[in-house]
This record gives sequence, structure tokens and C-alpha cells, in this order.
Amino acid sequence: MRLSSGVLLLILAVAGPGEGAEPPRPCFDFTQKILDPLRPPIPRIEGRDNSAFGTYPNGTDWAAGRALVNMPITALYAKLLDHRNVKDMKKTTLSVTALERPGYLDFHHVDIVVTLRALFIKVKVAWTEEWGYSLVEGSREAPRKIVVSYQKIRGTGYIKHQCGSYVLQANDDDTTDLSLYEEVKADRRSAEDTRDMHAGILRNLRGQGP
Repeated sequence: MRLSSGVLLLILAVAGPGEGAEPPRPCFDFTQKILDPLRPPIPRIEGRDNSAFGTYPNGTDWAAGRALVNMPITALYAKLLDHRNVKDMKKTTLSVTALERPGYLDFHHVDIVVTLRALFIKVKVAWTEEWGYSLVEGSREAPRKIVVSYQKIRGTGYIKHQCGSYVLQANDDDTTDLSLYEEVKADRRSAEDTRDMHAGILRNLRGQGP
């Protein structure tokens, strides 16, 4: 079966240079306990979710969100431990390895495979992320503040740089103040796409579906 040059270029662009690509620049040193998000949270707006996005001078896109979630911090934390709530599972398969890491409530390596289709061609794009979950205030049984940090550590060159943070802050009325931030440099991925991804994650966490 012969492919047109245009389709070949599209497939190559989607697939990226693959496993041989230059390793992404790390955002975190997980040998140390991470207590702060990559960027300060944006303000919370009463009555609605807040979001912002943009592009840094080096070409890295970013987006941030802030929302009040009507569930206790322990319930929200359990949802964030399930990576299906932060990925598009219509085209993604996941394999999660839980690791012991001093100073962390939980620590995960997540192997991700996304299946992309271009015309009649199917391409699988694979990479690995590491996620560290730090208790900042309270106890494991009664947390008050948790900082979640993640970054891509290997895989497809389609994603040249990716890392982010979640901050969970408990309120006395059993609601949780949630901040989201991600920065990414990837082919065919805009800051607006990341903003929209955050909106989808919030729907999943709230149990509202896609």
C-alpha cells in the first residue's frame, strides 16, 4: 500500500522522533520532597472556575486553573491517584507502577500509550511520567494541604517538555480548593488545548463525565 507524501509527513509529524529523542529537561528533583508547585496558583474567583494560559518566551505553552471542588480533600486525593481521571481514556492506555519514595504519600511511574489516527493510519505514541504526592499540612489520615508534582521522564519526541502541579487545600466545610498548572512544549499542542484539558479534568474529578 503506497502512501502519499502528505500522509507520510503527517504520520511522521504526529509520531515524533520517538524513543531516541533528547530527554526532556526535568522540572523536579524527586530525591527531595517537593513542597511547592511550579508556579504560584492563580486567584480563585467566587462562584466559578478561573483559568489562564499563555506562552513563555522560549516557546513553552502553559495553562493554569483554580476551582472549588465540593468534596473533602481525602476524596479528591483518591480521584487524583487514579490517572484515568486526568487522561483522555478514549484513546489512552495506562500502566501505573507504585513506588516507595521517602517523604511522599505516594509515588507513581505512569507508562502512557496514546493511539492517534490519521486517515487510515494508526500511530501509537508512548511516554512515561513520574508523579510525586507530598503532604504539606496535616497528617495522612487528615490532610490539610497536598502538593502533587509530575513530569515526563522519557518517551516520544512529540512531547519535548511536560510537567505540572496540583495543589489541594482543605476547607472546613468539606470542600477543597484545587489549583492546576501545566507547562508543555509539544507538536500540535497549544496553551488553549491545555486550558481545555484542565476543564475536562475538573469535570472528571467532579463526576460530571466528558
